[in-house]
Amino acid sequence: MSIIYTRLGEVALRHDFYLDGIAKGIQLRPSLETAHLLKNGRILFKVTPGGAVLLYRAGEDEVSPISPLKVPLSFFFYLESENPAALLQITDLDEGSIKYDSSKLPFFTNSPAQASTDPSSPEILSYRLLDGTRPKNFSLDLKLNPTPTSVRIKIRNAKNEIISPGRSQTGEWLPDLTEVLPDSQGNFRFIFDLKGKREGVYTFTLRDEGDTTDLWTKKYFLADDISRKSLGLVEIRYENAPAHLYGPKEYYQLEFSSKESLWTYFVVNGNQKIDLLTNNLSIEDDGNEGSVPYGTYNFSQIGASPNADIKLNGKETVVFRSQSKIPYFEIPKLNLKLVKTPGNQVLIPSLPNPSRSAPTKDFGGETNTEIYVYI
Repeated sequence: MSIIYTRLGEVALRHDFYLDGIAKGIQLRPSLETAHLLKNGRILFKVTPGGAVLLYRAGEDEVSPISPLKVPLSFFFYLESENPAALLQITDLDEGSIKYDSSKLPFFTNSPAQASTDPSSPEILSYRLLDGTRPKNFSLDLKLNPTPTSVRIKIRNAKNEIISPGRSQTGEWLPDLTEVLPDSQGNFRFIFDLKGKREGVYTFTLRDEGDTTDLWTKKYFLADDISRKSLGLVEIRYENAPAHLYGPKEYYQLEFSSKESLWTYFVVNGNQKIDLLTNNLSIEDDGNEGSVPYGTYNFSQIGASPNADIKLNGKETVVFRSQSKIPYFEIPKLNLKLVKTPGNQVLIPSLPNPSRSAPTKDFGGETNTEIYVYI
């Protein structure tokens, strides 16, 4: 008897920071429940260069599964990095105006109705930020301002079905909109017990006493094996319709975007040989060579020359900042030159790019990266 495995689907990990577009040092790992689900369905999970592939045990016709799984179902995979700090330094994980921080969980998911069987046009996984991960049994202490007389708990699963927040002291399931009162200090304490529920994304909402207004809402991924090493989460969903779990092989693509920032150059008159009162410095962009992902950027001088408020090591300093954000890419941005006038003298033909390990700062609500240059 032949042992036949047929490809179920493939997930590609991509990052536009890298010249070849393939994300480096990142891999997927099934959650504990997903690993059990894959085992029961005779499905192999294999890490590949730049992604992962799923293969199911099939019959002699190479299509019919030996151990079919019932839909709807979701496979969850943790995103883990060999060097999380380096990945965070080059990756934009914000969701529009929602800023990423260590309490958030980057979350990528598919849309079953948009599944693609074309390897040249994979389905791009959608992205959003969750409010973190929690075990299925966890406590929460919360203070609301202003302090309401009471709150009512509402929990929904990913299908928007109402879920009980836990059991009462007598062992009965608590009803939807269970009321909770604050303690004498105005603090609310909750103990949520969702043991026995499937792992997944759950929405926790606190409503006012009259059940008319949301006072607090969070979306958490609940699981039995919370990974502290995980940088994110990937969900691949299968629904009853369209029924495509065991159909043609599907292609998915997770896309990371490069971080962008304003580049601020601190040009330090180290040898004091340039008179910054009678000479002007400027940064000019001569464009790019070959096929590179950069644009052409303009820089503005910040303050006077020399800057009246900034001196580095007691030396006169001129500050320049890009007028628009510049992305990080694996290949450096060339042809940013430092020019002195009069005379149009090029002092530095290609200014250094920011270090990948350089910290970023907030400037007027924008991410800012500093580069120091001595002349």
